[in-house]
Amino acid sequence: MPAATPAKTLGFGYALAVVQAVLYAMMGIIGKYLYFTGLNPQQAIVLRFSMTFLILGAFLLIRRKQPLFSRNPLVYVQGVFFMGSALFYFLAVDETTAGLATALLYAYPAVVALLSTVVFKERFTSKIATAVILALAGIFAISGVMPGTIALSPVGVLYGVASCLAFAVCTVIGQKVVEKDEPLTITFSMTTVGVVMLLALFPATFPDMLHLTPLQLGLGASMAVFTTILPVVALLVSIRIIGATKASLISTSETPFSLLFAYLILGEVLTISQGIGCALIVASILAATMPSKRRILEMTKRDASGKDGAGGADAGA
Repeated sequence: MPAATPAKTLGFGYALAVVQAVLYAMMGIIGKYLYFTGLNPQQAIVLRFSMTFLILGAFLLIRRKQPLFSRNPLVYVQGVFFMGSALFYFLAVDETTAGLATALLYAYPAVVALLSTVVFKERFTSKIATAVILALAGIFAISGVMPGTIALSPVGVLYGVASCLAFAVCTVIGQKVVEKDEPLTITFSMTTVGVVMLLALFPATFPDMLHLTPLQLGLGASMAVFTTILPVVALLVSIRIIGATKASLISTSETPFSLLFAYLILGEVLTISQGIGCALIVASILAATMPSKRRILEMTKRDASGKDGAGGADAGA
């Protein structure tokens, strides 16, 4: 099989970033059904990570092609930030509104872009700056958070900012660790860190997992596979191909997809400001991913020369 051209490889990376956003967007729907069954958010997060640990661990043990645990200490640091972001977000929602907590969390692409200039020596181009501004504007429009509309809780804002910073650091670390470790191994290692942290923070919640109904277990398994394992692996592979900055910007499309699923499945109404926010996020993704005319010409020439070379080889054969 011939090697993929750079253009095709980039396209695959962009596609994976969108796929992980679609999968993550399903979390809210599955979470709501879990709450309908009587589980609280604390029990839901414990169920999510416990099922992920069991399902992915069993898969890796049976497959025996990849190690369960990474030998890279940085992966476990990434796991701390991954779980820290989830916990800070939970606390932010408890202290302030879900809209504000979400808006603060999804400011993380801006932090990723800034960190990448330091860690990976990437240029903070005008194109990336434009994409970041459009993404932030879109997220705030969707959240419904406007100046003067809510009473800000300083503690809630602090938790929201902490969630944003933690997820940004987690994403940047992801670009480092995915260079050597396989995504499934990274995902299981991070999940293990999450389970250990949850055991330390909510030890009384784990016995509740022994009394779950078949429906709750099924929803928990769905959340583990479709909103944890698959999207995390897709995001890591996407970061490996297109980098943390572009992957994080495309990840903001999770919010429009969440609104779409809520409209189609739960019958929730889409507001005008949410529609504007979705349009701004799409514009942000286009700004971040559309190559310049010079880049298009370079890729076209490279593709053409590759085909000519293959044709010449065939003729010689």
